[in-house]
Amino acid sequence: MVQQFQIQIWKPEFALQMMLVSRSTSHECLYSVDCEEKGFQDRAVSALRRSSLEWLPLSALEGLFALKLSALLARAGSVFLLAGRFGISQVIAVPGKPARGISMQEAQEAQETLRVVKEKANSYGISLLYELIGFSSHAFSTLAEANAVTEEADVPLVLDTFHLAVSQTNPEEVAKLSAEAIGLVHLSDALTKAKTPEELHDEDRVLPGEGGLPLAEILEAIFLTGCRGPVSVEVFHPRYKERDPAVIAQEAYHRAKEVLQASSWPVWTTWAFGAYQKRRKVRAWNG
Repeated sequence: MVQQFQIQIWKPEFALQMMLVSRSTSHECLYSVDCEEKGFQDRAVSALRRSSLEWLPLSALEGLFALKLSALLARAGSVFLLAGRFGISQVIAVPGKPARGISMQEAQEAQETLRVVKEKANSYGISLLYELIGFSSHAFSTLAEANAVTEEADVPLVLDTFHLAVSQTNPEEVAKLSAEAIGLVHLSDALTKAKTPEELHDEDRVLPGEGGLPLAEILEAIFLTGCRGPVSVEVFHPRYKERDPAVIAQEAYHRAKEVLQASSWPVWTTWAFGAYQKRRKVRAWNG
């Protein structure tokens, strides 16, 4: 069952075509591990090529700063090999949940860890991105902390409107980043009624305009950095599970287009298809 839809396509009929491409390989073959295990790798890759699509980042290398370096590098190697087999040029690294708070010395060690993982990625021909996770249980859960780690290691950030809101990041702080510091933007709204930012969970994530997050302020701040994407819609609410992915794709397209245009973002067209290592999700992109 599909649990997430990420749409970054500003042409609804192509969004429909993209969903059908995923279905043409297999209803269950919706991310790279599935495609490989079910023997659909060649068909998935050729389907994207025929549709003039390209992959965007494989998500995700998880457990950063929580696993021992040896275990992390072993996991990283398998993820980078998987990305290489599918011709995916970027991988997103996600921080784990450390057993306790991180000291200043450990923060410096985290910078070195990220550098080592980046070097390993580069040795496979892969570029590394780092996603800020705003939940307090995760390492470096504020923009200032995450940027301090990634800036030193020269790894671009994945900024997620949901996690920026959860971490209560001031849009002015976002606007101070350089465009080069941002490698990808995740766009989602959230059901915020009767909830504080700290009480929000992934399951609260809904399509742009369906919730109460200050998306316009956040997107305007990102736009001020000079960043122009790519941007993807990322939702986890269980109400999308039973709906047709093609219908959700078109709805996400319209909602994302509206909120981006309202935030001064230009809308242009480049096609790509995103990849996930674990969770069952469908992604279609606009670069």
